[in-house]
Amino acid sequence: MSGERQGSAFVRAGRNAAHGHAEGPDPRIEPSFAEASTVRHSRPRWREFAIEVLYRAGAVRLMERMARSLELKSTRGGKWQQIRRVSAPRFGILCYHRVGTGGVPLYSQLPAKTFEAQIRYLRENYRIISLDQLIAEMTNPVSLAPTVAVTFDDGYRGLFTEAYPILQAYGIPATIFLTIQSIETGQVAWYDRIFLALKVAIGTELVLDLEGPRRFSLVSPSLRMQSAVEIISSLRLLSPSRRRECCADLESKVHLPQVELQDRMLTWDQIRAMHLGGVSFGAHTMSHPVASRLSEDELTWEILESKRILELRLNSPVRHFAFPFGKREECGNAAAILAKGGFHSASTTEWGLNSQGTDPFRLRRVQIGEMGTQAMFAFQLSQLFLRDGADESEEESNSSHKRKRASFRHVARSDGGRRDA
Repeated sequence: MSGERQGSAFVRAGRNAAHGHAEGPDPRIEPSFAEASTVRHSRPRWREFAIEVLYRAGAVRLMERMARSLELKSTRGGKWQQIRRVSAPRFGILCYHRVGTGGVPLYSQLPAKTFEAQIRYLRENYRIISLDQLIAEMTNPVSLAPTVAVTFDDGYRGLFTEAYPILQAYGIPATIFLTIQSIETGQVAWYDRIFLALKVAIGTELVLDLEGPRRFSLVSPSLRMQSAVEIISSLRLLSPSRRRECCADLESKVHLPQVELQDRMLTWDQIRAMHLGGVSFGAHTMSHPVASRLSEDELTWEILESKRILELRLNSPVRHFAFPFGKREECGNAAAILAKGGFHSASTTEWGLNSQGTDPFRLRRVQIGEMGTQAMFAFQLSQLFLRDGADESEEESNSSHKRKRASFRHVARSDGGRRDA
């Protein structure tokens, strides 16, 4: 198994714990944390090999051409699929986190060269529009061509140093959703600190009080990653105040090297420079909580205060929001707050396409950019549009979450892990 594949299943589990995104294998995380893992990726290697062969043979390009005018529609009961002509616009929203490699965020690694290849592929094969235009066209469609918008969450520094030059070179109208407290303070979010803590913790075991004593194994890099995933998954179920207490308890036991936490987030000067260069910015709350765990007053403050500060710093209206984590059950009842606050849209991490009937405050997004190969990226994007994802998105999202849990149980068993996160 090549070094590029080692630890990839753990990094995917880490990203799911940190952001709840639907599938997609990732390249390895920082070698010191994951390289020792020799667990094979949960996706069958024969499938990756087959897709690579299809890509080189031109079959994926054929899928792209088919998806421009055709889609597969499930019959009643979902047992059969019919090929039919596209009759309504379809909008895909890609979700990225960081572009770059090494250091925090440990759960996300995407080399700039890979990102540029993906952007070039999108520019050559898809219609790319801004999120503003996508919302407008959901009401007043102008094209049936497969259409894509590009978004990023959180606001990591690599978006300026690595992604921005590429976005400019290809004329991509991207949107970046910012976690405002992280930008204001320059500190990474709480889950990034947990990943780092589990990476650097000394010893073979860590005991934490997470609504009762819990023991976490540190005997291998892969079990450290699994332990971080379990801790983050548990903390996502708690109130913000209790979560902060647990994080403080962890950091009282583990010293975090400040050098690994410095200069990981965008600065306001960098954000303003990108904004002047055509990049749009949206709100991603103040502190990246689970929205459904907040009271109405807490949720209102997280949403509206992040919008207020962002508008103040940019001297520009902010129209778009992205839910932290973003699974259906984690988004809470925020539609009235968002509408009253002047937002035009809110993005989730539920898998699927968007159409004229999609709730603009429950936009679906897909994360397929952190793939191992260009072939897999192209195949998944073509498949998304060909399979009529807007109609089948709920089923796809539910099955995706089941596959993620099954794959994590598989890698945990393979490495002697204790239980699914």
